[in-house]
Amino acid sequence: MRNWMTEKIGRQLMAIFYGVFAIGALTSFASYLYIDGAASQTKRQVLDQLEKTQWFWFLNLLIFILCLVFIVRPIINRLTEQLQELTKKSHRLAEGKSISLEYDRQSNNEVGQLTDSFYEMADSISSQHTDLSRQNQELEQKQDDLTGKQRELEQSLTATRSNELHLKDRNELIETLASKESLFDFSSVISTIVRLTKTEFGALLFIKNNEITSVVPKEMTDEQQESLKTESLLLKRVMVSKESAQSTKQVTEDRLLGYPYYIHEAVIPIMDPAKDELIACLYLARFDEAFTEHDITELASFAKQIAISRMRMTLYEQMDYERAETAQLLNSVREAILYVKHEERVILGNRALFEIFQSLQIEEETDMTTFLEVNPETMFEQMDQREAFAMYFEEVLAGQIPTDMFSLSIDDGTYFIQVYAEEIVHEGQPIGTILVFRDVTPETEVDRMKSELVSTVSHELRTPLSSIYGFTELMLKRDLGPDRSKRYLQTIHDESKRLTDLVSDFLNVQRMESGKQSYEKEVFNLLDVVKEQIQFHQATTERHNLQLDADQGQTFLVEADRNSMRQLLGNLLNNAVKYSPDGGDIIIGLLEHDANIELSVRDFGVGIPVSSTPHLFSKFYRVDNSDSRKIGGTGLGLSICKEIVREHDGTIEVESVLGDGALFKVMLPNATKK
Repeated sequence: MRNWMTEKIGRQLMAIFYGVFAIGALTSFASYLYIDGAASQTKRQVLDQLEKTQWFWFLNLLIFILCLVFIVRPIINRLTEQLQELTKKSHRLAEGKSISLEYDRQSNNEVGQLTDSFYEMADSISSQHTDLSRQNQELEQKQDDLTGKQRELEQSLTATRSNELHLKDRNELIETLASKESLFDFSSVISTIVRLTKTEFGALLFIKNNEITSVVPKEMTDEQQESLKTESLLLKRVMVSKESAQSTKQVTEDRLLGYPYYIHEAVIPIMDPAKDELIACLYLARFDEAFTEHDITELASFAKQIAISRMRMTLYEQMDYERAETAQLLNSVREAILYVKHEERVILGNRALFEIFQSLQIEEETDMTTFLEVNPETMFEQMDQREAFAMYFEEVLAGQIPTDMFSLSIDDGTYFIQVYAEEIVHEGQPIGTILVFRDVTPETEVDRMKSELVSTVSHELRTPLSSIYGFTELMLKRDLGPDRSKRYLQTIHDESKRLTDLVSDFLNVQRMESGKQSYEKEVFNLLDVVKEQIQFHQATTERHNLQLDADQGQTFLVEADRNSMRQLLGNLLNNAVKYSPDGGDIIIGLLEHDANIELSVRDFGVGIPVSSTPHLFSKFYRVDNSDSRKIGGTGLGLSICKEIVREHDGTIEVESVLGDGALFKVMLPNATKK
C-alpha cells in the first residue's frame, strides 16, 4: 500500500506539475493576445489587466512551491533515506560486518531496482563470507594438523641429526681403525674414542696369556698407567669375567686439585672373535657423570671394531710375512721368473730376471723380500726376436697358456733363453701365469762348441791325415826319386806339425779352462820377444811385410811368462798373415802408458764384421763370410790369447772395419809401476 501511495503521489505530482505548466503556458498565451489587442483600450485598462496577470502568475508560482514542499520533498526524502541506508550497509559490507538482508520493496523504479541489486549482492557476499569462514575454519584445522606434523618432523629431524652425529662418530672411528697407521699404532684410535665419548682420559691395554703386554694411553701419566696395571680391581675383575664393568670411586688425596672428587670408570673387554680369547681391554674415565647403559653398549660396539681391526692387523702381518717369504724365495731362485697377475694386470719379476735384462732398473732401496715390478716393453728392447715374443706374451696376457717352449736370444746373441709358462690356480680359478726364463747360454755354448769341434776335427784333422795317408801310400807303392821322396817327406812333416799344433791348442785350452796351466812369470823386456816373433814369422811369408813400430831405445818391462807371450804374439801374427791373403803390411806396435804396456798388431786384410766382434774370442768361433770361409783354422787361437791375457791381469780388444783389416790391442801391466 505504501508503495502504491508513493507511486500515486508521484503521479499526482507529475500531473500537478504538468497542469501548472499548462496553465502558465495558457496564461502567457492569453496575456500575449490580450496585450496584442489592447491597442484600442485605455492605458488604465491595460494596467489592470497586467495586474491581474501578475496575480495569476503569483498564484501559479505559489501552487508550484506548495507542490514542491508537500509532495516533491517527501518523495525526495524517501528516496534519500533509501540511498543513505544502502550507503551505510555498503560501508558495513566493506568493513566486513554483517547486515540485515530483510527490506520492504517501496517502489519498482530505478531506486527499487538498485535496492534489489544491492541486497542480492549483499546476500551473495554473505554467502561467500559464510563459505570463506567455513573454509577458514577448515584451513585452521589443517594448519593445526600441519603444526602437529611439523612438531613430529622436527622431533624426527632432531632424532635423525642425533643418529647422523652418532653414525658420523662411528664412521670416524671406523675410518681411524681402517687406516693403515692404526694397524701398528693405536694411539689415534684411543684418542678418537676419548674424544667421541667425551671422557677425560683412557687407555688401550693389550693382553696376552692374561698378562698386560703393552699400554696405549691417552692423557695418562706413567704413574697412572702403572697404577692401572697393578692396582685397578675393576680391570682385574673384567680380565677374569670378560664382561664390561663400571665403577665410581672418590679421590680424597690429590696434590693437583687439593679437594675430594669422583672418578667414573668403565672397562670394556676386547675379545678375539675367532678364538674367543681376551686380547685387550678398553679403559675410560671421566669426572662429570657416570657411564650409562647406553654408553656401555656403545663402548662395547667400539670394542668389537677394535677387535676386528686387531684381527685385521694380525692377518696383515701374516700376509706381509708370507709375501716377504714368497718374494725372498723367488728372488733366491736362479731362474729368471716373470709373474703376471691377470685381474690386477700387474707384472712382477725376481732379481734373476733383472740380472739378465740389464735394461730393467732395480731401485736401490729394494731388498730380497720385495717384489719387483716389470715393464715388459723394456724387456722386449733387448730381445733379438722381440716381435715373436711379443705375440707369445700377448697370449699369456689373454689367459692362453702356451704349451710349447719359446727360445730366444738377447743382446745380439749374447745370451740364449728358453721360456715356458705355468698357470697359477687358486681354489679352482686361474689367477695368474708364471713365465720361467731359463738361461741356456752355457748349454747353447757347449752345443755350439761341440758342433764347432766336430766340424773342426772333421776338417782340420782329416785334411792333414789325408795328406799324410796319401803321400805315405805313394811312397810305399811307387818307386820315387830322391827329390820327390824328400818333398813328400817334407809335406808329411809339415802336416804332422800341423796336427801337433792342433792337438797342442786343444790341450792348452783344456789346461787353461781347468786352471792347470802353469805360468813362470818373470820381468823382461817385451821388445825382445816382439823382435824374435817378427823375425820368425817374416821368414814364413814373402807376401807380407812385418814392421815394428816402437821406440827401440826404450825398455818395455812386463812381468809375464815368456813362452806365453811368444804364443800370444804368435797367434796374433798368424791371424794377421792368414786374414791378409793378398799380402801387405803388418804393423806390430809397442807403447808405454802410465800403468800399462800396449802391444798392438795391425793388418790390412779382409777385416771382421761388426756382428762377429762380440764372439771373436769364443772357442771354435770362425768369422762367417765369403773371404774367411776359404781360410783354415781351428778357432782356438784368439780364445787362447784371451786366456793368456786374463791370467796376466791384462785386457785384449779388437777394432775392425770390414774390408779394411783389423787392429788387436793387448794391455799388460807395466812392471816398472808395480
